[in-house]
Amino acid sequence: AARSEDDAASTKDGGSEEAVTVTWCVFGDKKEDLDMVMEDLNKKLVEKINVKLNLEVIPQGEYNDKMRLKSTAGEDYDLVFTSNWLNSFSDNMSREAFLPIGDLLDEYGQDIKAAMPEWLLDVATVDGEVYAVPNQQIIARQLGVAIQKEYADKYGFDKTSLSDISELEPFLDQIVQNEPNMFPIDERVSPVFEKKYEDVVSASGGNGSTGVVVAVDKEDAEAKLLNGNEAVEEQLRKDNEWYQKGYIRKDIATVMDNTADVKANRYVCTLSSYKPGWDAEMTQRQGVEYIAVPIEGTYIKAQSGSETMTAINVNSKHPEEAMKLLNAVYTDPEIYNELVFGIEGEHYTKTDDNSIEPIEDSGYDFSAYAWMLGNQFNAFYLPGQEDGLWEATDTLNREAEVSPLRGFVFDPSNVQSELAQMSSVAKEYNNGQYTTDDIDAYIEERNEKMEQAGLQTVMDEVQRQIDEWRASAE
Repeated sequence: AARSEDDAASTKDGGSEEAVTVTWCVFGDKKEDLDMVMEDLNKKLVEKINVKLNLEVIPQGEYNDKMRLKSTAGEDYDLVFTSNWLNSFSDNMSREAFLPIGDLLDEYGQDIKAAMPEWLLDVATVDGEVYAVPNQQIIARQLGVAIQKEYADKYGFDKTSLSDISELEPFLDQIVQNEPNMFPIDERVSPVFEKKYEDVVSASGGNGSTGVVVAVDKEDAEAKLLNGNEAVEEQLRKDNEWYQKGYIRKDIATVMDNTADVKANRYVCTLSSYKPGWDAEMTQRQGVEYIAVPIEGTYIKAQSGSETMTAINVNSKHPEEAMKLLNAVYTDPEIYNELVFGIEGEHYTKTDDNSIEPIEDSGYDFSAYAWMLGNQFNAFYLPGQEDGLWEATDTLNREAEVSPLRGFVFDPSNVQSELAQMSSVAKEYNNGQYTTDDIDAYIEERNEKMEQAGLQTVMDEVQRQIDEWRASAE
C-alpha cells in the first residue's frame, strides 16, 4: 500500500526525527555508482526504519591496518566486517573494540535471530555475551567431487552420492588407463582426514591436513583430543597410494601453481567442499559441463561461521540504529538485493521473479561479496544458479552434525614458539608423502620432528583451555 509523507516521517521512535546515518566498514573494490545506489537505497531505508547507510569500502590489502588504526584512535563508525581471517575477531576482542550486542539483538534484531540456526551465534559469543552477527551462507562442511560430465558419461560413472571416497577409485583407474593427457584428480581437501576428523589447531605451512596439530574424532561426543600425528597418518598413506596409482600428477612436489591447468580443464575430477549448486557454478566458471557428487556426512566445525561476521564498534554513537540497519539488510530482500546488485534497469535486468542478469560494466555489482553483507539466502539468483539453491543450502546447514566443541576458540599466545617450529616441520614435509618410496619411514621421521617441536606442550595447552571453557559454560 502507498504510504503518505506523514507515515514515512513518523517512525516508531515517536515523532519525525532526523534520520541517523550508520557507517558500515567493509572490504572490497569501491564501485563507481556507489553514491547513486546509496542515494536510492537510503530513500527506502528512511521510509522503512528512518536510518541511512554510509557504506565505507576499503581495499582488502589495506583493511586490516585501517580498521586497527580506526579502532585504536577511537574513531566513530558503527558496523564493521570481522572474521577469523581478516580484521580478526579475537584480536578485536582482546582490545575491547566491539560492543556486546545481546540486548540490541533482542530488541532490534529479533528478525535476525529468527532467520538463523540456534548454534550460529556461538562463534561470536565470549563469556556468555554476543559480540557479532555471523552472516548466513554455506556453513556446513561436506566433501564432494566435481567431475567433467564428458568423462563421467564416457566411462559410465552415474553415482549421485558416495559413502566413501574409495568408491571413486575404479573411475580414476579408467582415467589413468585411457586419458594420458588428463590429470585424474585435483585434491583441494584431504578426504580421509576430513571425513573422520575435525582439526582443532593447525600449524600454518601445511597443505590440506599436513599441518594439523590437534584434532578430534567427529564421532566422539566426548571430543577427546588426538594428536595431529595420529589423525593425519591415514591421509598421508592414502596420498602415497593415490600417487603410486597415477591419480595425482607426477610433478605434484614441484608445482607451485596449477591455475593454468585448472582453467584448461585438465583435471577430470576436483575434490573439494560440496555445496548445493556447485555443479552449475563449476559449469558456468569452467565453460564445460560438470556434475557434482556429495560424499556422505555434513558437519559444523567448532568455529564454522566465524569466516564472515558483522560487529558494532564499541565507540558507535548509534548502536540501536546500527542494529536496526543490520536487521533490515539481513532480513529484507529488497534492501539486501539493492545493496548487493544495485538498481534494476541500471545495474541488472530481471530474468524472472528471483533471477537476474547483471549488466556488464554497469558501475555497481557487489555480488562477489554477497556472503559478507548479511544473509545470502535473500539474494537474487545469478546465471547458472538454480531456483531453490538457497533453501537447499539452509537445509544443509541446519541438518548437519554440530561439533561438541562448538564455540570453543583456542588462544595460541602461550605456545607461539612451538607452533612456529611445527609450521617449519609442516613446510619441510609438505607433499613429501606423495613421492616417497617408503611411506612408513617418512611418517616416522615426520612424527618425531613434530614431537620434538612441542606437540605435547600444545596438546596440554589446548586441553587446559577446553577444560576452562567447559567449566565456564556450566
